[in-house]
Amino acid sequence: MNRVLVIANNLEQASYRVRIAALIEPLRRRGFELDVRLRSKSIGPRRDLLRTAGEYHAVLLQRKLLDPSDANLLRSHARRIFYDVDDAVMYHAKPVGWFSRWRTTRRFRATAAVVDHVVAGNAYLADLFRARGCTASVVPTVVDPSRYQVKRHAPTDAPRLVWIGSRSTLPYLREVVPGLERAARDVLGLGLITIADATIDAGAAIPIEHIPWSAETEATALVRGDIGIAPTPGDRWTLGKCGFKVVQYMAAGLPVIASPIGANAEIVREGETGYLPAAVEQWPAIIARLAGDRELRERLGAAGRARVESHYSIERAADAWAALLA
Repeated sequence: MNRVLVIANNLEQASYRVRIAALIEPLRRRGFELDVRLRSKSIGPRRDLLRTAGEYHAVLLQRKLLDPSDANLLRSHARRIFYDVDDAVMYHAKPVGWFSRWRTTRRFRATAAVVDHVVAGNAYLADLFRARGCTASVVPTVVDPSRYQVKRHAPTDAPRLVWIGSRSTLPYLREVVPGLERAARDVLGLGLITIADATIDAGAAIPIEHIPWSAETEATALVRGDIGIAPTPGDRWTLGKCGFKVVQYMAAGLPVIASPIGANAEIVREGETGYLPAAVEQWPAIIARLAGDRELRERLGAAGRARVESHYSIERAADAWAALLA
């Protein structure tokens, strides 16, 4: 059994849960045991951990960029260093001061200089590291399809859009509310389900049902909707997004409407598993078409589920990781 040291920053973070924790058992079956350790904020314990790297077959650094001193210490002890990334960590989601930008850039360069292989969630992220001279592969964010019920589409006079996310991405949903409100004027009974730790207030224009997110109930909540939506603005931070919600919708057998940003455009097949409207003005017509056509929803949903099983399943990701680690 090959032991791999995983250095994680936050075990509650979605990227850790879906990209690392879900792989622990599948990789064990393939001969790799992941020893997950939290990166300490205290210098002494953190550096003690880095010095143990030589005891392992490889080190998997999950998402966190390292200060130059930590990066060099890890490099001096580790046999091989893999870096897993599913966000544009070299940038910031919100405006920050010059010092934060300088520190992040410094850490990005230091980390890129010492890793042996970058495993990125989409092609955009892989290319950013390749531009720093790194070898990089794309392993998309995936799901275990067996966890997801498949929607049984039926004619309905109360079609439901569904959005899953978090408080930090709610602004993306708010940006398309005008389009959703216009769709609600054309589609009688149209509503929106939000599955997250917070929701929005769209007024009376479109009714919203909020379901607090939990790992145990998210799959069941998704099939209460008829159409999965993933609005995403285009900037250098969101280009690094890896389309997890889109994969979840497809796993649940839902047709998808997503902005053609980042991994969304890699995952969704236009007219086959969903649609990729470039402007909010295009959303109402697409929503109306899907809401009124059960057979179309069923066909796109089934194709999406099949695409998840063939391209975005945890077993496929485990095979890719095992090949890299070997």
